Amino acid sequence: MKSRSIEHQFEFWTNLGKVGGYIHQYNGYTTLLPCQGTWPSKTFNIQNNSIIKLKTEILKNNIPNTVALDADDVINQILIENHFNMTSVVEGMSVNVSSKMVFEDSPNIIKIEDETGIDIFSSIASNAFGYNIHPTVLVHLLQDTNTQLFIGQYKSQFVSCGILYLDKKGDSGLHMIGAKKQTRGLGLGKEMTQHLLANALKNHSNEIHLVASKFGAPIYRKYGFTNRGYLNSYSL
Repeated sequence: MKSRSIEHQFEFWTNLGKVGGYIHQYNGYTTLLPCQGTWPSKTFNIQNNSIIKLKTEILKNNIPNTVALDADDVINQILIENHFNMTSVVEGMSVNVSSKMVFEDSPNIIKIEDETGIDIFSSIASNAFGYNIHPTVLVHLLQDTNTQLFIGQYKSQFVSCGILYLDKKGDSGLHMIGAKKQTRGLGLGKEMTQHLLANALKNHSNEIHLVASKFGAPIYRKYGFTNRGYLNSYSL
């Protein structure tokens, strides 16, 4: 069974694809394949009986060669046996919301309301994460009531970004928290995290989820997040 944080992450991806019109449901797996950019090009929701087909379609370049899987899924071993290589591991983390949690909105951070904001967000995120995030993969989120995109200012320039997603179970998730490389070390990621947490509390969620690298996980533990599993990525 998927951990709750990984389950939320998969729902976030699914929602991105459905809203943006670039999700493809196959018998045995799901893909995100946007027309522009490299993100969020991926394959997930893998079923046990689909590995040979999955492998064949990747070799034909018909589907993304980035496969995401809950670390506890038995399919991990099957992928390895079929010559898939693990490319990354991130930690699924969650925190139970309590009345003791208090966070405030930052006056330096605004919610995106138009396509100009989407363009700014895409530029910041591409710089922060080191891969191309085209505005077309995000622009339709402006009409999605469950997703909020934010950008933050520093010295009159927009330099940080973050997404808050409310899932079908009423839980909130923090996504794509980042800052331009030249502004790192200034606490802008922390500021965005606290702003997203403040808005997550307004959702009246029971839990808040995220995925974090080994470098980011210690930061989120300070806010009460604990490990709920791992998300593995593979390529053929």
